[in-house]
Amino acid sequence: MNRTQRIHYSLAARTIHTVLVGAFIIGLVALIVGLSLYTYALAGQYIGTAFNLTRNAKKFAEEVSWPVAVSDDVMGIYHDLTEDERAEQGTEIYKARYAEVLRDRDYAAIVDVLETLLESSDVNSLFLAMYDEDHSRLVYIADGDPILAQKHGPGFFETVGEAEVRRFMNWDGQGRKFHFSKEGAGLIVTCGIPIQDQNGRTAAFILSDVTVGNVASGMKNFVLQYLGAMILTIAVVTFFVTRHMKKALVTPINEIASAAAANAEDRRNGTPGAHFSALNIRTGDEIENLAFYLKDMEEELTEYEADLTRATAEQERIGTELTLAARIQASMLPSHFPAFPDRKEMDIYATMTPAKEVGGDFYDFFLIDDDHLGLVIADVSGKGIPAALFMMASRILIRNTAMSGKSPKEVLTSVNESICRGNPENMFVTVWFGVLTLSTGCLAASSAGHECPVIRNAGGSFEIYKDRHGFVLGGMPGSKYTEYEIQMAPGAALFVYTDGLTEATDAEERPFGKERMLEALRRYEDGSAAEIINGVHKEVGAFVKDTAQFDDLTMLCLKFNGKEKPAAMKEISVPARLDRIEAVTEFVTEALEALDCPMKAVMQVSVAIDELFGNIAQYAYGEEEGEVTVRVQEETEPKGATVTFIDSGIPFDPLAQKEPDVTLSAEEREIGGLGIFLVKKTMDEVNYRYEDGKNILSIRKHF
Repeated sequence: MNRTQRIHYSLAARTIHTVLVGAFIIGLVALIVGLSLYTYALAGQYIGTAFNLTRNAKKFAEEVSWPVAVSDDVMGIYHDLTEDERAEQGTEIYKARYAEVLRDRDYAAIVDVLETLLESSDVNSLFLAMYDEDHSRLVYIADGDPILAQKHGPGFFETVGEAEVRRFMNWDGQGRKFHFSKEGAGLIVTCGIPIQDQNGRTAAFILSDVTVGNVASGMKNFVLQYLGAMILTIAVVTFFVTRHMKKALVTPINEIASAAAANAEDRRNGTPGAHFSALNIRTGDEIENLAFYLKDMEEELTEYEADLTRATAEQERIGTELTLAARIQASMLPSHFPAFPDRKEMDIYATMTPAKEVGGDFYDFFLIDDDHLGLVIADVSGKGIPAALFMMASRILIRNTAMSGKSPKEVLTSVNESICRGNPENMFVTVWFGVLTLSTGCLAASSAGHECPVIRNAGGSFEIYKDRHGFVLGGMPGSKYTEYEIQMAPGAALFVYTDGLTEATDAEERPFGKERMLEALRRYEDGSAAEIINGVHKEVGAFVKDTAQFDDLTMLCLKFNGKEKPAAMKEISVPARLDRIEAVTEFVTEALEALDCPMKAVMQVSVAIDELFGNIAQYAYGEEEGEVTVRVQEETEPKGATVTFIDSGIPFDPLAQKEPDVTLSAEEREIGGLGIFLVKKTMDEVNYRYEDGKNILSIRKHF
């Protein structure tokens, strides 16, 4: 930020801006209020003058004439006219209809009164008129305008607003009655008073019009004078208020800010000083209190930083040790997958997510011998470093005991005795241990107070297997454990876990539970072991969201594939002659049917045999005789079969030939190439190679 920007955004500039804005707002509000009062008073004065004029006009008119009679004569003529005749207003014919009225002495007396009063007043017009309620019109009876060209004769009418008609015709004669209307570019105020006959009937109105131009002119002068005074007042107030604010607020705050910046700079450099203590602020208000508070904070912060430096060093040492412990713990658990890449009988995956840096859960799997796989999942009481140490010791005991060839129940019995003999802290561990015979799929297992395993039979869904639990390891010497067996067919799966899975809670403290666990397992049950566990992890994460993990979460999943069956293969060798196509086709068809190949796929392979074997018989050996070997090989991943043609003829790669343009007609298309094109389109794979003096062409069909 440059100097100009610093000045613009400084507290002093903001103070001036605030004072100016505040003074302007106050002045503007005062102007609006004053202007409103001024306008109201001035308008009231004009309206009062006009109303008094109409009242005097009524008095004088009634003294020198009888206005009711004149009004009745004019309005009688007006009402007797049709609308077409009224439309002639302004013509000599129209004026002639009111000739008798113009010669009436009372009419002349009324006009004389109106003209005399109008000349001595400030109103714009003064006239005697009556309203036509049916057509919202004002009908002139006598006009006091002294200018003959502007004077309206009797019977002249003009359209007015319905509001004005209702306002005057419904008047009871009490108070003042006036109406605002817009005429041309100005605003007109019409004031009036009724003239009534002896029966109280309103026969006409004495009306006067006053423009508010004078009001607007007065308002303009008032605003200009007020603005000048306001600007001068704002300038003076701003000067003195800003001067006071700078002394009482801006300067002390700038001193505090400078001290804070210096303090921060010194602390970054590792040399904290006493900057707030050096301040000499005596404002007697909250700013002075702030300076004292900052002085105390500076002293306490210096002491705190010294303590924090010592605590941080200690925390870093502990953190380093915990990180090392976590690495050691993780390195003790199998973590490389696939764990047994050369063993196709099984697919195994496991994870352990500790609630703290290190945890008490653990899993393990290991080959006891070439045909037996040991499986372990366990949950140590407690958390943190003690649980991690106990976990390591328990894992070593279980693995070493299992490698001796003992049964699951014997392993748990032996390990329990070992733990009970050297367990001064009285810790314990729940364990599920199983041994899977890979050649048969027989799973022998035993449980020491652990969660029940979840089993999926081949072709079925995951279900909880209710096994019998023994007592926890380390809980009591002499405990006995039972053993059970589960027969796993190829396609079956095993899932074991710790209670950190089912007891994971959301923000409302609802547990994830076994039902949600089963739903998650079934949702991902067709995936690999890793996909199943990762899917369950995903479901748990979506359930708990941001809730902190309370317990270790460990899972192990094994999918049993069984021993891999060797792929079936059949082979036939025949002379390379066209008359052997039928024999070759029959041989391949029988081999495919034995593999449960669908009839559609068999027919497609038969068409391919006719094309490929025919080409070999006609072109491979020329004029000489040769032999063709046809081999049918079963494929398992994906399920299908490969048919291979082997001959020792002329080297020829049919796949290298240019494909025919099938968009052309038969007459336009070049001869040849269509047969091998159809083979490539109907088979899933077509491959050729020339090896050891032989053409080897293979086609593969999935089914």
